[in-house]
Amino acid sequence: MCCKGVFVLLSCAFLVCVPRIACAEHLTVGAGAGYKRMLTELDLAFTRQTGVTVEESFGHMGHVTAQAKEGGLTDIVFGDLDFFQSLPDLHVERFVDIGPGRLVVAWAKGVPMEKPSDLLRPEIDRIAVPDQRYATFGKAGMEFLKRSGMLDALRPRLIEVSTVPQVTAYLISGEVKAGLINVTDALGVGDKIGGFAEVDQSLYPPIRIVGALLPAAASKTEVVKYLEFLGSPAAKDILKKYGL
Repeated sequence: MCCKGVFVLLSCAFLVCVPRIACAEHLTVGAGAGYKRMLTELDLAFTRQTGVTVEESFGHMGHVTAQAKEGGLTDIVFGDLDFFQSLPDLHVERFVDIGPGRLVVAWAKGVPMEKPSDLLRPEIDRIAVPDQRYATFGKAGMEFLKRSGMLDALRPRLIEVSTVPQVTAYLISGEVKAGLINVTDALGVGDKIGGFAEVDQSLYPPIRIVGALLPAAASKTEVVKYLEFLGSPAAKDILKKYGL
């Protein structure tokens, strides 16, 4: 009899909690893995301010956009404007400007580098670059090497990996001497790497980081709040911290 009473109480408690969970405000954002640190900080600040939770999906942009194409699973995807515009089957309500993307050459601790042209030093024998097919900064990095005239000399030393954070992880572990990443990830890891130097922006195509608002999300109250937050001083301070 006692056990039966406990079961009834637990069942009632479950029934009371279900509607609260179902009604909890939330939205879903996706982005290339290179913006994980920045967006995580933005999303936590947004949740503290509004009480709206943010579900996040980070990774290879090919996977992130494939998920976004499945209606209703993602509200906003962050990435390079040109990349989004190259996807005819990704329907976007509108783009929200976040800021310019900036390419940097980063290096591991103890590596004797100060500037991008130091990649040519013979001891810089392993250089990581993100997958240029889907990673904006992989494409920008290869274009930089081409325009700077270093590509032919450095091609045997290049190691292609999937995402920007994978390049950074290799730098932190010392698996590679140098890598091509975005300034956002370089600032995010701080002194875990040896340093970084910004690449002349004339040596790669302009990169504009935007939030792609998907049609089904445009009228959601939570999404409207999120877009308003992105224009707030608090959000702008976080974006500035990460080089945007």
